[in-house]
Amino acid sequence: MRGLFQGLDRALGDDSRDLRRLAADHETPMGNNERIRTTWFDDDNADALKKALDGLLADLG
Repeated sequence: MRGLFQGLDRALGDDSRDLRRLAADHETPMGNNERIRTTWFDDDNADALKKALDGLLADLG
């Protein structure tokens, strides 16, 4: 598990890649994560998730 997250700090600090690129760079090509990201996370679903998380954050704050 530790190895999975070792490079996360450096990767998140790399401002040259947006989050979509960052996610794609850390997926197994044609793997489960890529399939979900490319088929389920369309603009509508991404917007719905953002609204839900923003609402949760507002309630926690």
